[in-house]
Amino acid sequence: MHSNCIKDLLNLKEVKVRKIKNLENIVEVYIELPILEQVCPCCGNKTSTVHDYYLQTIKDIPIQFKPTNIIYNKRRYHCNSCSKNFYESNKIVTKYKRRTNRLTEFVVNELRNLDSQSNIAKKCNVSPSVISKMLPYLAVTTSKLPRVLCIDEFKGNTGNYKYQVALIDGETHEVVDILECRHKHSLCEYFKKFPQEQLNNVKYFVTDLWETYKDIAFTYFRKAKIIADHFHWTRYACNALDKIRIEVQSKLPKSERKYFKHSRYLLLSRKCKIKEERYDELENMLINYSENLRIAYREKEELLDILHSEDESDIKINKISKWIKRNLESDIPQLKECAKTYHHWYIEIKNSLEVPYSNGATEGFNNKIKVLKRVSFGMRSFKNFKARIMLLNRC
Repeated sequence: MHSNCIKDLLNLKEVKVRKIKNLENIVEVYIELPILEQVCPCCGNKTSTVHDYYLQTIKDIPIQFKPTNIIYNKRRYHCNSCSKNFYESNKIVTKYKRRTNRLTEFVVNELRNLDSQSNIAKKCNVSPSVISKMLPYLAVTTSKLPRVLCIDEFKGNTGNYKYQVALIDGETHEVVDILECRHKHSLCEYFKKFPQEQLNNVKYFVTDLWETYKDIAFTYFRKAKIIADHFHWTRYACNALDKIRIEVQSKLPKSERKYFKHSRYLLLSRKCKIKEERYDELENMLINYSENLRIAYREKEELLDILHSEDESDIKINKISKWIKRNLESDIPQLKECAKTYHHWYIEIKNSLEVPYSNGATEGFNNKIKVLKRVSFGMRSFKNFKARIMLLNRC
């Protein structure tokens, strides 16, 4: 009964636990399998004749936060038909390995956490090189594209390139794939691998305002609507306002310049989210410092009000068209430049107002990637980096 309780506690089924040594720095569990009839791998005949024993030390999952070794009393059987000797079959450890199968599963589960590879190796009582050898097998490339494909780059600084590309399912928010390079030729080589049926399956292609992604969509996803992500195209109006603020700030005396710089939050935040006690401060900045600043702030607020309103998409599109037309004729160069960008991406911006999809999930997952990169102090191998990202997605 005690032996069964120990087996249940250690989750070691179909084995005999001979003894356990709980030493100061390590736990040792001595086990063996019952004598059973074995099938000879050479001739296929059955035998129960034991030839000899071999003590094999196998690393196992930690017990009481201590490294744990299983000392396996391994039998070698003798075949009476062909006179060959062979080791007994078991479910504890794979051939040629020195760690249990469940330790491998434990390591993979730990890799789903935002922790460094060296910390995981220390916790699991394996070397970092063991984990490095496991990771490339976990960097699985997808064979299917989703209906809503979101694409965005992030600064990974891994492999031979500075930026990597994340492909996200816009409906389930799961990572589809991670690409090593954002260069156009590299993206073309990747999407060429998919059959036309898979490419036609993509109905919406969500991207930021980068021309390369637009060209890729026109080339490979001809049946998909290209959608400009809300955050990226509204940011242009905010950037135009901030450029005017910097221009005004540079002409102010040093004492006022510092105050103006610290008030950047007031200008870039939506008015409805600013505390009431700071309204007067905002009005003072807009009225007394620059007419261009006041106009740019008004245009930025109007644009965000259009985007976040509950109006029908047709009404929103009509208002956006008027906003673009008005600012194309503006005397303020920053607003005029912003309106030109919106005019160039008008169809994609219009599409974004008609459907609920955006790159929000992609940006959120990019934050996870940045945390992973920080705790890992960067990763040199792209395959290993990709495997960690894919595992994060499955946690």
